[in-house]
Amino acid sequence: MKVRSNTLEFGAVGFPKHLRKNPIFPGQVYAYHQPLFGYYGAVQAAALTEQIVFSTPQGGQYTPAGGTAFSLNPWHTNLTGQGGILPNPDRHFVKYISLKVRENILAADAIRFLNDVLVVFFMGSSATEYWRSHGVKVPAAGGVFGFSSAIISNGIPKTDNQVPFWGPAEMNNMGIPGAEVIEQGQNFGVTLDPTKVRDNAGNTTYTLATTAAGGVGLDAHVYLDGIRVRGTQ
Repeated sequence: MKVRSNTLEFGAVGFPKHLRKNPIFPGQVYAYHQPLFGYYGAVQAAALTEQIVFSTPQGGQYTPAGGTAFSLNPWHTNLTGQGGILPNPDRHFVKYISLKVRENILAADAIRFLNDVLVVFFMGSSATEYWRSHGVKVPAAGGVFGFSSAIISNGIPKTDNQVPFWGPAEMNNMGIPGAEVIEQGQNFGVTLDPTKVRDNAGNTTYTLATTAAGGVGLDAHVYLDGIRVRGTQ
């Protein structure tokens, strides 16, 4: 049986008569290395707040601590569709987690945020906690590096300097060792909570420096590095 195939002439791509359906092939997936990343922000002179990273996707309205709402774009997050959930049939095998602050942050602000913040990775409809630590124990795995006192780095900026999620391959059905699996349609997120601090010096929730004191606010990203699995089209 002969199968007819239309030949596209130069410049014809995108014309309606040449459009064809691009379905997702059942049972076929495409797996590739890709971190999921989401955003935490606070403006100058703002008290730090608890926020759930990945709860707002691209195009969604997000309000930084002390600031006004704006729409997240691809610089802030690569999560699309619905907040806190992967679109079907996507899955994500989380092998590492890292936390990066923008390097121009005031040193005092960075020190307090990274030491105060609790980082909690959760999954499932009941927000089951799978991992918890302080921000200072979650290095950035990259960033600007130099000898200026104005450059702040959360740990040595090397790509392998991040927290691994170790686990046997049999814990998931694709044989990927050391991964927590975000299943298709499953809720997930990372809570950043700097409000619980109560240290011996009497410090409580921190307020970022003012502009006059050299404050520039806080821009931070959480990365869930691993293997993204998508439907094959």
